Amino acid sequence: MEICHAVTPLIGWDTVNSGQAQWSFGIPDSHLLPDIQGLITNPSFPLTRERLTSMPNLVVVSSYGVGYDYIDVEAASELGILVTHTPHAVTQATAELGLTLVLALMRHIVIHDRAVRQESNSPHPMLSHHAILAHDASSQTVGLVGYGRIGQRLGQLLDAVGFQVLYTRAHGPLADHPGYRDLHSLLEEADIVVLALPLTPDTRHVLNSSTIKLMKPTAQIVNIGRGPCIDERALVGGLQTQQIAGAALDVFEFEPRVSKALLHMPQVILSPHVGTLTKETRIEMTRDAVSNILAALDGCDQNAVNAQYWTRRPH
Repeated sequence: MEICHAVTPLIGWDTVNSGQAQWSFGIPDSHLLPDIQGLITNPSFPLTRERLTSMPNLVVVSSYGVGYDYIDVEAASELGILVTHTPHAVTQATAELGLTLVLALMRHIVIHDRAVRQESNSPHPMLSHHAILAHDASSQTVGLVGYGRIGQRLGQLLDAVGFQVLYTRAHGPLADHPGYRDLHSLLEEADIVVLALPLTPDTRHVLNSSTIKLMKPTAQIVNIGRGPCIDERALVGGLQTQQIAGAALDVFEFEPRVSKALLHMPQVILSPHVGTLTKETRIEMTRDAVSNILAALDGCDQNAVNAQYWTRRPH
């Protein structure tokens, strides 16, 4: 019987075909690692080279989500371990959060919420006194930095609301997708810049002190990708000096720590990495991650990121 493990409770587990494998849950004790053949992990249990080396029977690992930057894929490939992820499950929920944060920034939802709470405690409340003039969606341009599954779905949602949508991607424009710009042009044009990027050496600090200076002083930033895609110190500096007007962040460079300066900025919306945190999405993530593991233990690669290096196949 195969021994499988998930480092986190899996929502919807009772609806999943878990096969004939023996499953356990939670952060595994070190003495259990040598026996595990299939593993579902997340950022709370990063798979370093050292940890992977300590798992001689590991055949396959699946990230619980689309990102896998906390897995040393190079080391896994050298060891012949298959690395998989769940890219399809997360698209809708993450795009919906992106739209939510764009609208919340544009309409000053959080600032207005705070103002109402404070003003309502005064003897003579004047709620409209603290209201800030906003914009219609039709007057605003949103620039998507990253245009994969999530970026494209978010673009559809933004277009339906009435925003003008621009995008940039490493491989140039897509056929039948108008609005392509290079990164610098997009940053100069956009009223709201949304990052929907994976973390790679090329995307780390794609927004930094130099690129933030290209943006309008009225522009705002949304990040639903990976925290280190933004140089957080440069972001704080840009907000403090009013090079940009605001930000909404679901991810952070030093996660789970949030820069203290951001905590005290009323023009910043902070969200606790909840892009995929819907019941329906988590159930689908569970199904996909478990299916990745069982398929690999049956000799098939599914949602793989390094299939060409998979040599530790089951016999």
